[in-house]
Amino acid sequence: MGRVQDKVAIITGGASGIGEGTVRLLAQEGAKVVIADVQANLGQALADELHGAGAQALFVELDVAEEDAWVAAMETVQQHFGTPSILFNNAGVLPPHTGLENLELADWRRVMSVNIDGVFLGIKHGIRAMKREGGSIINTSSIYGIVSAPYTGPYTAAKGAVRTISKSAALECAMLGYPIRVNSVHPGFIQTPMSLQVAESIDKEKRDRRMRRITPLKHRGEPADIAYGVLYLASDEAKYVTGTELVIDGGVTAQ
Repeated sequence: MGRVQDKVAIITGGASGIGEGTVRLLAQEGAKVVIADVQANLGQALADELHGAGAQALFVELDVAEEDAWVAAMETVQQHFGTPSILFNNAGVLPPHTGLENLELADWRRVMSVNIDGVFLGIKHGIRAMKREGGSIINTSSIYGIVSAPYTGPYTAAKGAVRTISKSAALECAMLGYPIRVNSVHPGFIQTPMSLQVAESIDKEKRDRRMRRITPLKHRGEPADIAYGVLYLASDEAKYVTGTELVIDGGVTAQ
């Protein structure tokens, strides 16, 4: 207990899925958690629940693709909890399940605006907030930021960009003497509301068979599996870890 005691942690996409799992774990470990999401009802309900259980939690409505929203969110966090020292850039969306030849430019741009523009803006404003007192920025990439699959074009392009911008930001902070570490996490097949979206668009039985076939551990992960990796990277236990990627995928990319 207390691995991130009294640290101020912002989690984007924090109202559900991996974000929610991370919010709960960081709160359990003593952090003051900021749930940043566009899902206002879910986010506020989670903040109220945690507050009722004795945690320090705040919901902030945030569209990660809008820079003005980032500025406002950082000001709100500063007023309520003080300077953040943990930022988990986790918000993301999926593209339609279609091939590149049939993908609409608007759908491509929507995925890019959230999955990479949102991460860039988080890194930018995270560095500005943390460069004096220090902190840890963790960005959600994916196994599809390392390998790929059919019908994942915009998603894998954005997640590959998250992987490499994380390394660039880590080197930049080190070169400038900022006490900020930047790393990425790479989930495999995790049971989340987003994965259920995929299930609605393709045959569930076929999807589950494929997932078991290509995952050596033969089952899906849970949001907590990723949250524990984020907790490590956010904590002082990872004080010598920057510019790296933590793959949590049941062995998929080891093959």
